[in-house]
Amino acid sequence: MLHIEGNARLGSCDGISRRRILEVGSLATMGLGLPGLLARQAAAATEGTFGRAKRVILLFMWGGPAHQDTWDLKPDGPVATRGEFRPIGTSVPGLHITEHLPLVSRHADKLAIIRSVAQEDNNHSTGAHAGLTGRKHELKQESFNARRSDFPHFGSVLSYLRPNHDGLPTFVSLPEVIHTTNGAITPGQGGGLLGRRYDPFQITEHPDRPDFSIRSLKLPEGVGLGRMAGRRALLDQVDQVARLSERAHGVRSLDQFYQRALDMVLSPSARDAFDLGQVPDEQRWRYGYHAFGQGVLMARRLAEAGVKLITVYWHRERKTIDSSWDTHLLNFTELKHRLLPSVDRPIAALLADLEASGMLDETLVIWNSEFGRTPRINKNAGRDHWGPCNSVVMAGGGVPGGQVFGATDEQSAYPIAERVTQDDIAATIYHLLGFQATTRVYDRIKRPSAIALGEPIHKLLGGHCPVDPAPDPPAITVERAGPFERMLRENSNRFLSVELGNSDSESDWTLTGLLPAVGQGLARTRLLGSKPATLTYRGIFWNHFDYTNLLLRLARPASLQGVSVSLSGRKLPIPETLSAADPARVWQIPIPTGIVPAIPTGRNKLTLTMAGSDWPLAAVALTGDPVREATLQRFGVA
Repeated sequence: MLHIEGNARLGSCDGISRRRILEVGSLATMGLGLPGLLARQAAAATEGTFGRAKRVILLFMWGGPAHQDTWDLKPDGPVATRGEFRPIGTSVPGLHITEHLPLVSRHADKLAIIRSVAQEDNNHSTGAHAGLTGRKHELKQESFNARRSDFPHFGSVLSYLRPNHDGLPTFVSLPEVIHTTNGAITPGQGGGLLGRRYDPFQITEHPDRPDFSIRSLKLPEGVGLGRMAGRRALLDQVDQVARLSERAHGVRSLDQFYQRALDMVLSPSARDAFDLGQVPDEQRWRYGYHAFGQGVLMARRLAEAGVKLITVYWHRERKTIDSSWDTHLLNFTELKHRLLPSVDRPIAALLADLEASGMLDETLVIWNSEFGRTPRINKNAGRDHWGPCNSVVMAGGGVPGGQVFGATDEQSAYPIAERVTQDDIAATIYHLLGFQATTRVYDRIKRPSAIALGEPIHKLLGGHCPVDPAPDPPAITVERAGPFERMLRENSNRFLSVELGNSDSESDWTLTGLLPAVGQGLARTRLLGSKPATLTYRGIFWNHFDYTNLLLRLARPASLQGVSVSLSGRKLPIPETLSAADPARVWQIPIPTGIVPAIPTGRNKLTLTMAGSDWPLAAVALTGDPVREATLQRFGVA
């Protein structure tokens, strides 16, 4: 009888002591190879995780985050590749992540970071297909529409194998359908070869917006639940007659969609789960009052209600504006000011709430994307697409936390240990859901396909890859940011700003015509003098973000009467409703369409000129959309 017992405290990442390895080596003469024995031992050790996950929340960071600036920093790597950010300590000694995820760092004991995910594909479209399905796409190209031959999303497979039958959808996606900038729908988001009936219940509205509602869950005006139930009975009778004749596949699909939507309209639990209006305002703020934060909050509520897989995609602010993680330009500015603050709060809140409710052990949370980003920083201070290396993060659902699997070279360019692919990520997800990778699904003409082609990551599932305890990195000198800057970062919207009197914030600007700063600390301001004042941005300005508003904050209330404002020589018309309004501390002036795109790109191309008042100016920003009044009040800016 052969007995091999692992212990994570002894020897290798497999948890097998050196003595045991030597003993096993003697079995080679019996025809038993060590790799096979280790594989069987690892698989046996993870049997307890099989089927532990009852539900999945997939956070898909559309655009491709820079893995070396988030989960796999190389502070001692080559200067040309290591980037601006520094690692910070976490709740797990020796596990270090980016300084810009301070809230998530407190939950590192729940995280399993897989640093060695690799693929050859550098395209958004086919890279996303791999991340959403666990399958390489037959193409390797960009900007083509999803097809009926695509492999199905994890949620579609789950809908096929283990559907809900209580009026709740099995699979929900929000807050939009992801697509490339030219409008091509990204493959892998739905049922694909399984058929449209396995598509997700798709939310296509941003849940942070005041007018947010799930249109397909609304009852028609004047129609109560009883009347809708009566319509269902009538529909059933009509359907029985319709079955006597042949119907086209498309008609059958529409019937299935209608029935599914009707089930949810008649299900109070479904309507309640989608209704964020029932959530106390304080809880909504804990997740961040923006599209991603409110999407994560909704995902948690849907998981609590019984939805088995929810995908929260990173969103675009507008369909034609690339405000995703695709940071070819200004990688560090975008990560620091907008993207990382937007995920730090909601992910930390999600992990805390799932743990507090006892759901985390049965809820698998995943961070994934289509690829990583280049080691080398390009001429536009950005990083480009990079398939050869990426990081995927898991928490809960039976995955032991406080682990790091795999390792990369000094540039985070290539895995140097434990290379895995999205095939293996998929097999790991299905293992946790209780499915073997060899489980078959059948397409519309009954052709079989295995749900995954890779192998579950047994070492990770067995808890055999803890990090070596190590001192925390040296303390970081944190850039000072006042309430205005913090508000903009929490708002999760593109912006360009300066806090006047804050030397850290002013370092990217040249100021002329403003009086010296007055006041104390971050509350300092600068007065406009008798002559026009000009603020020139010294960084790289890119007009593709399409800023639509100028946000001005004053130290005391003042009116807009007699004030003139210009952007790079183009005068901004101030609406009469604003110029005639009572004095206020915050003004948001709309920027007419066409002005920002006409401003040249590059350095020292953006200037803001103001004149006509002795304003005590505290801060200025260009923003993508107006900042909601509730956000201004929340941060004490208004």
